[in-house]
Amino acid sequence: MKIQSYRSASVGSRMCGSLLIAALGSIAVTVFSGPSQAAQDTRFPSPLESVRVVPHEESTFKSRLDQGELYLLKASGAAVTSGGGVDAEYDGRGADIVGSVDVGLEIQPKTLRKTTGAHPTRMKWTGSDRANHTYYMVVTGGGGPLTLKLVTPSSRSKTAFSDSGAIAVSLYRLSTLPAPLETLQIPVLQKIVPTILTTRKSSVYLLQAIGQARVGGGGLGQGDAEYMDYRTDGVGQVDVGDGNTDYGIGVDEADLSKTPHALWWGPWRQDHTYDLLFAGTGKPIQFMFYDVDGGYGDNSPTEALTVKVYALP
Repeated sequence: MKIQSYRSASVGSRMCGSLLIAALGSIAVTVFSGPSQAAQDTRFPSPLESVRVVPHEESTFKSRLDQGELYLLKASGAAVTSGGGVDAEYDGRGADIVGSVDVGLEIQPKTLRKTTGAHPTRMKWTGSDRANHTYYMVVTGGGGPLTLKLVTPSSRSKTAFSDSGAIAVSLYRLSTLPAPLETLQIPVLQKIVPTILTTRKSSVYLLQAIGQARVGGGGLGQGDAEYMDYRTDGVGQVDVGDGNTDYGIGVDEADLSKTPHALWWGPWRQDHTYDLLFAGTGKPIQFMFYDVDGGYGDNSPTEALTVKVYALP
């Protein structure tokens, strides 16, 4: 089961096809409505801390990342190496892999989705405009500080080249967020819900999904933004299940046959709150809850998951 642009003026709210529903299960929902846009301050709070990362040397935040808490990293700038510039994700020619080296900013510890066959070297950064060398990453706290290292094509020969420059990385706690640009209710049905916002191609957005709903027969199975068919105590959660279906909320992926989805909400969370990054496309974002084809019949017709869209610093 799965499946923005920023407006600075006349930001109001709009309801599309309202339908009165009941408050059931663990999600209290009074109406299904179209997206709503906020008129409050949408600016991100100040970072907890910032560090500079130079080629060949590790940099570690002083702040300890609380176990299970979600954090945002923002990487800005580029370093100069023998092979040209390198930023958090690419070298100066726009290559991600140079020879056998996965260049860019590597973090420890890392969180990878094993089912996607992701490159084992490091997590990937999200950016929409490579020219400004600004990228973002969402990480889950492990109880200790986070260490970063800039991997360059010459990383294996530290003394052979004279590298210079640094990448600035800032750390933000995602439990403290500004007002969202927009809030949507995503039913656990085969229904596409678009944003009112039209995303900017030069911007990256934070998407936050909250809640769970009934998606299993006999009222026993629950589902959230990424996992399904688990009990109320969390036992039995499935990411990719029947028919090789990537369960949960898909983002800009209206093809039921595509699995796994390009965007992953992250590891299982008992609080059913997930964050992911979305690079603007110049169009609205489309969301849809994914279940196995023909499997929506035992999903709740009234419950929904909440998705909020945020501007990034």
